[in-house]
Amino acid sequence: MSYLFWLRDEPHRVRLAGVLAEMLSLPADAVDVGTTEDEDRNWEAAVLCTVTAIGGDLRLHLDVYVADEVPGQPSPEAAAAWLAERLETVVAYQALPIPPDAFWIVGPDGERTRARIDDEPDENDVSRYRIDAVEHPVAAMPGPAVAAVPEVIRHYRLPTPLAEGLRSRLDPPPATGSAAWHAVTHLAVWEGMVARLLAGWHPDGWYPPEFYREDLETRDRLVDASATLPDAVRVEFEEVLATVDKRFAEVTEDDGGRALASATGPVPDRWWWHRVTRPLPWHSMPGR
Repeated sequence: MSYLFWLRDEPHRVRLAGVLAEMLSLPADAVDVGTTEDEDRNWEAAVLCTVTAIGGDLRLHLDVYVADEVPGQPSPEAAAAWLAERLETVVAYQALPIPPDAFWIVGPDGERTRARIDDEPDENDVSRYRIDAVEHPVAAMPGPAVAAVPEVIRHYRLPTPLAEGLRSRLDPPPATGSAAWHAVTHLAVWEGMVARLLAGWHPDGWYPPEFYREDLETRDRLVDASATLPDAVRVEFEEVLATVDKRFAEVTEDDGGRALASATGPVPDRWWWHRVTRPLPWHSMPGR
């Protein structure tokens, strides 16, 4: 397994090797810590940790490789928490490959929060990492602004079996960008939003009002969408849409659109614009 971590501090290599060895229940000499320029590295070690000095809010990057035969390899989340506690520092690791600035940060106390971290090279081509925002305060690093990191939510996609089943039965498949393609794609977006709602606003238990509004705008586009589809699937499309609408209606209540209008501005007079969950999707949104 490989791990990538970013540390606020620069622990001594001997200390770092000892902490990694302890984490994996290995002797200290089973861990090699060095830079890419070091010539005396033990490339046969069970654990290879390549360190790179960086700048900004984070000072050291770790690229850790653990041989497959090493048992009990922890998850990245558990490994980051271990390093943070044992090294008494703040550790960051990527939440998802995309977006590239989406990270988790964990402090020595084990508390974890999402963070937006930007990086760019300085005049010496050294990467400088700036923590743009954290969703919850980090006791060991009080400087960064506390704000929501909503852009990561859309990258956690939920299954949309009804829409995808319909898409698979379109023969021939609609051309990308065609009216029929848009109809099924918008149906999948709507089904995905309702699935996220039913999952308790996956992944973090909240949903921005702007995203909620965008999804209702997608529902608007479905009003006359069935007319763009072949006769063979038009009825099925309308049945799938009715099923998703029913799921949405069953777990929301009619507030006349007041909550969303208060958060984002006036709303259209269509029934789905008048419905919202309780508590509101954005009631626990960080920074509000």
